[in-house]
Amino acid sequence: MSNFRSRSFIGVILFCALLVMLVTSIIMFSKQHNALIALMHTLVGLLMLLVLVWHLIKNIRPLKQYLNPFEKQTGRFSLAWPIALCVVSYVGLAPVFQLPPAIEVYRFGQTLKAADKADSDPEIKYVQREVEDPKSTGQHITIELKKGPYFLWPQYALWIESLSGEFKQPLYVTEKLATNQFTNKVTKKDPDQVFNTHLLVGEGPNAWDVLEGQEEPTSKNSRMRPESLPVFLHQLNMRADNGVLVPDSESLAIDGFSGATMTDNFIYTTRLQAPLNGPHRVRLEVNHSFDYNEYYSSDRFLDDPIYSGDGYSAQPSVIYEAIIDFDSQQSGTLAVMSLVGHGHHSGRDGNIYSDVSQLTSALELVERVIVSVN
Repeated sequence: MSNFRSRSFIGVILFCALLVMLVTSIIMFSKQHNALIALMHTLVGLLMLLVLVWHLIKNIRPLKQYLNPFEKQTGRFSLAWPIALCVVSYVGLAPVFQLPPAIEVYRFGQTLKAADKADSDPEIKYVQREVEDPKSTGQHITIELKKGPYFLWPQYALWIESLSGEFKQPLYVTEKLATNQFTNKVTKKDPDQVFNTHLLVGEGPNAWDVLEGQEEPTSKNSRMRPESLPVFLHQLNMRADNGVLVPDSESLAIDGFSGATMTDNFIYTTRLQAPLNGPHRVRLEVNHSFDYNEYYSSDRFLDDPIYSGDGYSAQPSVIYEAIIDFDSQQSGTLAVMSLVGHGHHSGRDGNIYSDVSQLTSALELVERVIVSVN
């Protein structure tokens, strides 16, 4: 005689499956989507379905009686079938017609999921800035930048040029560079100390421990930073009175191309001075001081007075670009900028160097840049 009892087996399987389905249903109802929980819920549901089919096959005769509303049960007509039909109909139609209380249950679940998402996902904030010169007549262009972990107090510029490299116009330049406001004089506490790690982030020497600084506006012209954004500055081609290839007037700010530096994620919208046609490059150049690494250490180019000077440029600027065809752009069309290289470490030229193998944290200044035109 066999020790296997199908009725007991079916009962145990259905009971265990019911417990798992109950737990996973509550989790899926109240929490954000989890692939593991969803897979478990699906597989156990399939198992329950197979066992139920087996159970129905073994109990087909009594089931026929249950499904017949005119079949007498203990001397009375059975109401099981019509009541079950009403329950199933309500469950099926409630989501379609948003019938209470089912819709309230759904909304409660969405509230729980939203609360769970708020707890699990960090909030990302964007600074939104719109600048438009009344005399401008061109297209509106929007730059969305999501910063990386090393985007602390950077210098950066956005501009447009033709595919042949002809400079068209700046879009935005950080205020310190645009108006030559490097008024803080920074010096090493130990002139012989060599830096080969980031001085603002990480476990190496900290800038506040190894450097000292003070505001000295009167000597700012001796601290111009042509190495900060060399590709942009060579394209801009504005020279200070002392011949250094940096702007030293208020012209960029007056024209609306500069303002307080945005050090957070930002969405920046401006209007081009004049309409553009055909494909053009939209470029971003960004740089950060004090970001030394093993290759770009403070003693790497001792014979270079700019690199070894008091700018602490360290890793060179990085350049991103997107190609925008102003003839075919439709409202809302997006283009993602891609990394194309880095600038010269001391701003000697405006070339873009494609080999970025020696860069480290400089490659994490920016996480994503999106350009749109309308």
